Amino acid sequence: MRIARHTPKRGRVEIIPMIDTILILLIFYMSFSTFSASERRLAARMPEYQTHLMPGQRDVPPPEITIYVRSSGEFVVNGVPYESSTLRDSLTTLGLVAPETRVVIEADPATKYQMVITAADVCAQAKLHRLAFRPVQS
Repeated sequence: MRIARHTPKRGRVEIIPMIDTILILLIFYMSFSTFSASERRLAARMPEYQTHLMPGQRDVPPPEITIYVRSSGEFVVNGVPYESSTLRDSLTTLGLVAPETRVVIEADPATKYQMVITAADVCAQAKLHRLAFRPVQS
């Protein structure tokens, strides 16, 4: 009777996953070494917050208005409806009186994007540069 001999299987080292892992580690270390070098060259100063007020000054936040852009093309500012020409005149006056005014532009998803851009252009023409955009959930 013949007995079959088992030859032990030789283990194989899978080289492809090892190369992938080494490349990922190389990219990781290269990216972090690049960031740390660029951070050392940055000459930035953090803004300082003024905690004391001069006599006669009040700590009053700047005014804020909300422009709601309807899908029909009408603008509503704090509950008052405007067309684009009258809105421009009103915001220009506001820009001369209080240029630090914050403007929040809201629009529902059905509004055309061009109407939102028109509202932002009107604010830029009135020299109101503190803009924020807020979507309205329908």
